[in-house]
Amino acid sequence: MKHTKLFFLLMLFLGLTSCTLRQSAPAPESIEIPIEKEMIRPSLSSRPASPRPTLVLQSLPEGWNVDRHPVAKWGMSLPNVMSNVIDSAQTVEYWEEVIDVPTGYKLTLKRSKVLFQIITRLTIETVELHFVNVDHVYSPTNHEPSHYIMHGVVRTVELKPTGFPQLTADDVIKYKFLMEYGTPKEFSDGFHHYQNEQTVLKVRELDKSHVQIQMTSTLVDQKLQTAINDMYSEEGIEYQKKLLLRSIDI
Repeated sequence: MKHTKLFFLLMLFLGLTSCTLRQSAPAPESIEIPIEKEMIRPSLSSRPASPRPTLVLQSLPEGWNVDRHPVAKWGMSLPNVMSNVIDSAQTVEYWEEVIDVPTGYKLTLKRSKVLFQIITRLTIETVELHFVNVDHVYSPTNHEPSHYIMHGVVRTVELKPTGFPQLTADDVIKYKFLMEYGTPKEFSDGFHHYQNEQTVLKVRELDKSHVQIQMTSTLVDQKLQTAINDMYSEEGIEYQKKLLLRSIDI
């Protein structure tokens, strides 16, 4: 009987213990793994790159300009130019230049120039306007002032003292020529050389306060060369002889 009770109590104790262990067993933890969402970045709208500002270059002067207005254009006759600048112009100077032509003849060219001065707040400028008589090559009777046409300009600019900052000849060449007319065709003998179909322009620094500008007309040069070829080339000489022979009645 005692053994039966003992067995029964032992079984009851084991049953209670197993229930207690089942209840106290920890529940399995659920771990949530965060899923990274794909980051969608707003696409940047592609804007067209703004074009860089282009430097607009100026054309070479076709003669002598004042405040960008033509006063003495290439090929203009001496009287017409004088009527434009008579207030400041001095007397006209005439001279002769003797040149050798390829056929062995000596040719006398008739030239003239007008010299005057312009004074401004910042500069003292000396201007020479040069003329050539192309018609005189064809006939010595063409000697009137109206036969002299505008051919070249020589300008010498002196910079006045301005205190601070003081302008220099290098400033004038940089800002008034290199940045306005672009890269020179060449640089030789101290001159920056520019050229187009109308004008040959050369500029140089004489010293820190003086700049010299020389310009000539390519068209007047061509006109003069044509006249020389017409009269003093071998073909031109033969033609002149034929004209003279027409006056001989044999």
